[in-house]
Amino acid sequence: MKRLISAVTAVLLLISFSACSGKGSGKAVSYPVKSSPSTLDPQYADETGAKLIINNIFEGLVRLDGKGEIIPGIAESWDVSEDGLTYTFHLQNGTEWYCPSTLKKEYGDEFYDKFSSEKVIAADFVFACRRTVDPATASPLAHRLGVIMNASEIAAGKAGVETLGVTAPDDNTVVFRLNQTCPDFLKRLTESEFMPCNEEFFNQMGGRYGLTVRHIICNGPFYISYWDPEASMTIKANRYYAGSRAVLPVSVSLSFGNDSETTLRKLASSSLSAAFVGPEAVLPDNVNVEKTIINTVYGFMFNCADESLKNANIRRALCGSIDRSLFTLSGDNIYEQRGVVPESCVVGDNSYRHRVGEQSPAVSYDPEVAFNRWNKGLEKLDTKNISLELICPEEFDGVIKSQLQVWQKLFGLSLTVTVTDMTADEIASAVRKGNYQVAFGAIKAEQNDAVSFLTNLADENPFNYTSSKYSEILAGLVTLTGEADIINSCFTAEKYLLDQGVCYPVYAKAARLAVSKDAAGIEMPGTEATISFIQARRFD
Repeated sequence: MKRLISAVTAVLLLISFSACSGKGSGKAVSYPVKSSPSTLDPQYADETGAKLIINNIFEGLVRLDGKGEIIPGIAESWDVSEDGLTYTFHLQNGTEWYCPSTLKKEYGDEFYDKFSSEKVIAADFVFACRRTVDPATASPLAHRLGVIMNASEIAAGKAGVETLGVTAPDDNTVVFRLNQTCPDFLKRLTESEFMPCNEEFFNQMGGRYGLTVRHIICNGPFYISYWDPEASMTIKANRYYAGSRAVLPVSVSLSFGNDSETTLRKLASSSLSAAFVGPEAVLPDNVNVEKTIINTVYGFMFNCADESLKNANIRRALCGSIDRSLFTLSGDNIYEQRGVVPESCVVGDNSYRHRVGEQSPAVSYDPEVAFNRWNKGLEKLDTKNISLELICPEEFDGVIKSQLQVWQKLFGLSLTVTVTDMTADEIASAVRKGNYQVAFGAIKAEQNDAVSFLTNLADENPFNYTSSKYSEILAGLVTLTGEADIINSCFTAEKYLLDQGVCYPVYAKAARLAVSKDAAGIEMPGTEATISFIQARRFD
């Protein structure tokens, strides 16, 4: 016997139908994206800006509303088996892909006529999931499908994609079979990797799918009408959108490459309707803070590619002699932080930080052990003195210099540290380019998944740290499906990074979604990647 989890009622259907008649009748809104996406292939894109755009131009089986609740997407209803291992989705009839007219010129009338009337069917979801776990795709998102039957075996090359536990009994039914219960499975289905992909269209793109406005078809509330990778993108209301909520703005203008100063200036002049701004931003008076998320960790970062800091004993000695009592909390937007994973990152439906609680991994303050490690490091490097430059924001200059006195007292003439004040943007740029030795800067979580956050730290971390041991921990982590096992493995990965002295977390701060007082309805149920413009309104 099955439990009926969700169904679209007659009232909801009426709302959906009425939405079709007035889509895109409101004023255009504008929003800055950090950079132009390198791809909008939902099964591959892992950049925050790309995911934000995908969230607005594609529609999955379900989606999140402004409060983070699951609402129908392409599926009008779904059932879950009593054991929680089988999810059956029933699709709406007649939902269509939006094929841009630019494809007619490039591929001809026959191609355009076919895809401009092509229906979104169950097979599109099956193909999308198979693409994600296929080793040939090399998707950084594949681990999010690990709860689906045979997904891990396929990703490891031990089974074919046709064995994946996602099937389409008919054009309007998608069935997922899981290898164990997953409380946040519906929420996962709102993510980009689960968005539909038309197999025929994908194959005809010849490897260019999602790379330009001419190589993508959409089924979401908006479609791409213009894309200049150097400057901006315009997405317009999709008149064929079949979702349960009306699309209010006629279009959304997305600008690329704005720094924080430019973004704040444009917010102040109301030339931006909203922006997701960092913890350091001083907001203008004409905006409202719609949401805050603690997604940024501040602390010491050590460049492991540096000739001196590549020695683990030197890094561990510096970390083990940091006096946390010097770093008192002051201000509204600042919180104590011991682990490297910020509070915004979740496992299942719960914050990983909250689940770990007081057991959060931390670096012990032990000057005697630090002194011994320091001497071992000097011996290994065959030197008697190490000179370091530490870059930090001016606001932390005083407390950093107090910490230098602790180091100087312990290590004496064998350590020389010069402090250089920089802006937050300058520090971020130096860290991104690897042009630093020690930085007191920010580590930002682009996604709200703890596993993804830790995995990203293996690929392109700000510490220039590589470790076969850390990669081994992560390789095991991404195969886990049980929530308790995932939390324990995340803890192991986090503790390993701290034990290796690649960073020393001190504070956490919250980023904010700032919306102009001339606008409303721009929703962010999760991180910036989940921002939705469906209900956006502008009043000027």
